[in-house]
Amino acid sequence: MLGYALLVLGILVCAVTFGGWVWLNAYGCGTGCNDFRLRWEDTEALAVFIPPFIAGFVLALAGAATILANRRK
Repeated sequence: MLGYALLVLGILVCAVTFGGWVWLNAYGCGTGCNDFRLRWEDTEALAVFIPPFIAGFVLALAGAATILANRRK
């Protein structure tokens, strides 16, 4: 049960982090932007968004490892 909770939580953290990144880029674009794209070169914003994305990935990986470890028993 813990493995599934970790997996879902990790995926949720990654999805919310990516959604926040897209929202930040859309908000920075304003209303008159015809060329909306993700600004991967914006290191100030990436410094805020990369750590929770990595944490979500680690949580999902730990959940998947826990699920696989319990299946082998």
